[in-house]
Amino acid sequence: MSLRSWRRRLRLFRSIELLGGGLGVTQVAMELGYSSTSAFVYAFRTQMGCSPQAYMRRRKPE
Repeated sequence: MSLRSWRRRLRLFRSIELLGGGLGVTQVAMELGYSSTSAFVYAFRTQMGCSPQAYMRRRKPE
């Protein structure tokens, strides 16, 4: 795994933690240094196959 891939994966895992802690998508994007919310959502969707909101809805226990 390249350094770039490792860093991308680390940011993704951190974003899941932050979203689970109650931060909004825009706050997470800025906290992790993405240039925009759209860039974060695109990166998340590319890696996870869904938007951050959809991912968190699936993770929440009923």
